Amino acid sequence: MIHPKHLHPKRYVFHGHATGVAAHIRRPGDYLLTVQGTAALPVIGGHSEAKVGPKKPSKWVSFKSSSASAHGDYVKPAEGVATTRGKLPFHKAATETKVSARVRGLTILDRVHIADLSLGLISRSARGTAQPPILLQGNRIAGVRIDDAKLKITLAEEFYCKHDTKDKLKAAHKKGLPEHHARMFLPHKEGLEKVTTFPEANGTVKCTIVENMEWVGKPHRTAKIYGHVVEVPNFGKLYFGEMFVKGDSRRLALVRFQLGSPVGGELIVCDGETNGSTYPPTGG
Repeated sequence: MIHPKHLHPKRYVFHGHATGVAAHIRRPGDYLLTVQGTAALPVIGGHSEAKVGPKKPSKWVSFKSSSASAHGDYVKPAEGVATTRGKLPFHKAATETKVSARVRGLTILDRVHIADLSLGLISRSARGTAQPPILLQGNRIAGVRIDDAKLKITLAEEFYCKHDTKDKLKAAHKKGLPEHHARMFLPHKEGLEKVTTFPEANGTVKCTIVENMEWVGKPHRTAKIYGHVVEVPNFGKLYFGEMFVKGDSRRLALVRFQLGSPVGGELIVCDGETNGSTYPPTGG
């Protein structure tokens, strides 16, 4: 009789996806823009990619190009071969997953223009019971213009690479962060203006990778900057660099639009997530 453990060996379950542009305009009429450029991995890993553009899908959203990719595999090809021969257990081979997305020439309602957005996340398999390290790589938001005002956005990629697990972020927050990093952790309850404790809710931490935003030259006449958010009267709100961190994953969106008046709806550009875990888990 074959022992069950030989039928269902412990192995790494790959997960990673990235998307380019998506939108749902709800008023004055209903318009759903299907995801333009999406890539996702199956549980065995592999490679997925998509490219779209140049394209002008609607009067609300246009872009020159949108692309996404997801790649997951064993770090050392020889270890992958060894798993097929039964010389190395599947869960003992180190893995790496990369997801990326890029959108160029984005225009929203002919009022917001972003020349280049690039997203990148890299996760590696954990050792033992430790949390898997997840790094930010190649993230960029450049050439932002709202009406006639130019906006410069500085991202804290190095900070999140240094603190590449939720545990490391929590330890750094407890120790005390400089103001420009402390304000990247967002309140998880309405009414809170400042984070005094690590903002974790149900195992998830919401933060932003935006370290600083400022107008270049003459500021916008009516728009206001609040941390990683820009509020534009008679348009809506722009949320830059929002990230959700869990013990085994990070999900990042470079910009999310909450349109207000006269057009209502939501748009998202360059969204991605990577994680991965061994099943059964260590100790399982």
